[in-house]
Amino acid sequence: MSERDRRTGGLALGVAAFNAALTVAAAVVTWNGGPSPWAAAAVSSVLVLLVLLRRR
Repeated sequence: MSERDRRTGGLALGVAAFNAALTVAAAVVTWNGGPSPWAAAAVSSVLVLLVLLRRR
């Protein structure tokens, strides 16, 4: 794997982690007595992050 590929992969991982953190925070803030659409977004964001972490 080239150095450029590693940097791109690290950037993708960072963006996925940031996205997961934001969507989880939004899901927690908007959880008003029940799940909101943000909960589904948070789950999918975390799953994408886990897939990227597993590949790394």
